[in-house]
Amino acid sequence: MAKTSVLPTDAGAVKLWSAKVAIDTANKMYWGKLTGSEADALPVVNKTDLESGPGDEVTSYLIAKFRGKPIEGSEKGEGREDKLTSYTHAMRIDKLRKLVNVGDIMTQKRTPYSIGEQVRNRLTDYLAEVGDQLITMYASGARGTGAEITHYPTSWTGFPNALVAPDADHLFIAGAGTKIGLTTGDKMGTDVIDRVLVKTKQMYGGPGAAVRMTPVTVSGGTPSDQPGKHFLFLLGTEPMYDLRREVGDAGWLTLEKAKTSQDGAKNPIFMGGAAYYNGALVDDVQHYVKFTDYGAGSNVPAARSLMVGAHAVASAYGMKGRTMRWDMLDSDVDHHEEEVVIARTICGYSKTRHNSMDFGVIAVDTAFTAL
Repeated sequence: MAKTSVLPTDAGAVKLWSAKVAIDTANKMYWGKLTGSEADALPVVNKTDLESGPGDEVTSYLIAKFRGKPIEGSEKGEGREDKLTSYTHAMRIDKLRKLVNVGDIMTQKRTPYSIGEQVRNRLTDYLAEVGDQLITMYASGARGTGAEITHYPTSWTGFPNALVAPDADHLFIAGAGTKIGLTTGDKMGTDVIDRVLVKTKQMYGGPGAAVRMTPVTVSGGTPSDQPGKHFLFLLGTEPMYDLRREVGDAGWLTLEKAKTSQDGAKNPIFMGGAAYYNGALVDDVQHYVKFTDYGAGSNVPAARSLMVGAHAVASAYGMKGRTMRWDMLDSDVDHHEEEVVIARTICGYSKTRHNSMDFGVIAVDTAFTAL
């Protein structure tokens, strides 16, 4: 017989359900296993400065490396002293909410399933997708026009931090290397991956120069139990399809075999990864950015893949004095006749940038085979 469901926001269940939503959301996020603290060399770094005190902005610093010829022999040193140069990255946090109206008391009584359980399951699915899409858009520096970003309109430009387009040193466009020069034949392949990896090695650092990207490091799971160091190359569905079509010594079977032979193949970042090539774990993702205006006629569709290293994106939460990052609250309308479940957090995402340059990600734009 149908009975009234106990909502997750009833007095005795608020903390329990908040914890379940937070845990389940993190587990369902693709980027969840790629998020860590500032001490971890993972793609998403979580800034904790605002979790235990007031404020809505957190600032991080990067100390630039020294450059230049050393003073030789009897050359005078006075007036030639160097100094530390630091660059800052600031990001803000703000409130995000999702409201779910679960109906009036009679709706709950007529429903043969647990409304509370369904609310929790659907909210965790939704929040995981929102989190993945936010990180992907910030890493990409754009919303794009594709339907693969499902929860944000094409007009969205970022909140509370603005999306920032890749700088020239952190953008690779296949073919001629320019947006206008991209043709329908300039698709994803191992040559593209090789060229992007070369680009990472040409980042020499110093004032006015791109800082070399740091590979992702994950300990555990290797035979020697030593950290494995790898870049992540994240492709959408169509670029992955094009890469799988490649044949020969660098064909797909070779890439798959390379993954199984890696000492880090059992590391968390490798779980579910598709293949391994030249120091990069290749994987396909559900949410990615696409464009429609590349090529000489602004009519060539393009997809943006991501070569990701450590600390590419920063996240921060502002739930003061709490360990839970999502609140589950209960409200009402129509004089307590209808109940509303509220999922609420205070957070922010931002691509990590120092000296007006990206830090841990290269955007890779290619044409693709329409599927």
